[in-house]
Amino acid sequence: MLHGLRILIVDDDPTVRGLYALVLQDAGAAVVSSGCASEAVRLTDLERPDVIVTDLQMPERDGIWLLDEMRTRLPSVPVIAVSGHLAEVPSLLDVERLGFADVLRKPIGLSELTKTVARAVGR
Repeated sequence: MLHGLRILIVDDDPTVRGLYALVLQDAGAAVVSSGCASEAVRLTDLERPDVIVTDLQMPERDGIWLLDEMRTRLPSVPVIAVSGHLAEVPSLLDVERLGFADVLRKPIGLSELTKTVARAVGR
């Protein structure tokens, strides 16, 4: 389903990053991951992803900051937000208005992750 796609996962929880990576790799994607948004930006300079999956809340720089950076650097790359704390950030509708390709609430079904990534890139 995701064969040939390069996906960047950004989440400060290494267990979540690892789980998402396994699921997306099983679907055929090449996955790179990062524990923070600023490192993720450096990774996009080295290897352009086809889609980015990012947690909204992270220490230092958050997923909204990362989205803003990607609008400048890679405006055509869809960014998918994931959060277990949407009550603590702008409402879901506000997050969608910011320009995320999609927004998922944790805990997410792993097939939901794969389908959302596929939809974001038109597959």
